[in-house]
Amino acid sequence: MMKEHPAAVPAEIVIGVSTALLAVVAGTGAAFGLWLQLHHTAAPGVLTASVVALGVGLALVGLALQRSSARLFLVVAGVALVAAFFSAPGAFASLIM
Repeated sequence: MMKEHPAAVPAEIVIGVSTALLAVVAGTGAAFGLWLQLHHTAAPGVLTASVVALGVGLALVGLALQRSSARLFLVVAGVALVAAFFSAPGAFASLIM
């Protein structure tokens, strides 16, 4: 006979990992969209400040939520948005060429 294991722990891990991966994809996609529309701006300082403010705002809203999956999604999406926007402009440029 098989031993009984609580199914809640593995399910919570799968949900958490799936939520984090979806947030990375969503944050990277949002960063690409922002970069695509705004990379030729005349005010790069304003663009930098707005992307950082958007990412920090997402993370702060996420930290204020009660549900752990929503909190995880928004925090990871905010971090992924800022990280992808500033670290991947070369990759973004190669996608549109």
